Amino acid sequence: MMKKIWQKIKILFKKRPAKFIALGVVLAILLIIMALTKQKEEGLTSRTLLPQLKLQKKIDISQFGIDIAKANVWAPIIPQVDGYDKEAYLKAIENGVAQFKDTKNPDELGNLFIFGHSKYYHDKPGDYKEIFKDLNQLKAIDEFNIYYKGEKIFYTVTESKKVDQYDWSILDPTPDDPKDKTITLMTCWPPGTIDARWVVFATQK
Repeated sequence: MMKKIWQKIKILFKKRPAKFIALGVVLAILLIIMALTKQKEEGLTSRTLLPQLKLQKKIDISQFGIDIAKANVWAPIIPQVDGYDKEAYLKAIENGVAQFKDTKNPDELGNLFIFGHSKYYHDKPGDYKEIFKDLNQLKAIDEFNIYYKGEKIFYTVTESKKVDQYDWSILDPTPDDPKDKTITLMTCWPPGTIDARWVVFATQK
């Protein structure tokens, strides 16, 4: 059967060689376009992934950082940021999450207060505009890590809840606890609004 088809092609080629050549050229051009398109798509995918890989794998958070696998959080902690100065804290959390000024460090007794974005304007600078968007996924007894001065410190969640945007009692250390080494994580809630706050309370293990 293939032999018969090939014979017919040769007969047609003898009768209309110009058309066959033109058809061959068109097919070759189409194949080249398809190959270039595929190469471009693969290159775009690689470039799209590179910033995320850089953020997740290459940023060193060993001196002060937070790692919450369950909430997809891996970020530096910017120390001692004035949470009452909007211009200052918005600038700081372009580069990670922030420690509220005058709250305690992980090696001190008291409350380490950390805050960051759940969702922020896409056209603003920074790679951490949605870093805390999954904070509500954390439940009691879940665990996460804080890195501080090269040390990995483990925390266990005690409570995770929504609070009023004006509830500043969340800055307070745990009352009546002489061994208080706690952490409070906070973000605006729901994501994309400032109607309320989501907070997670945890203690060192």
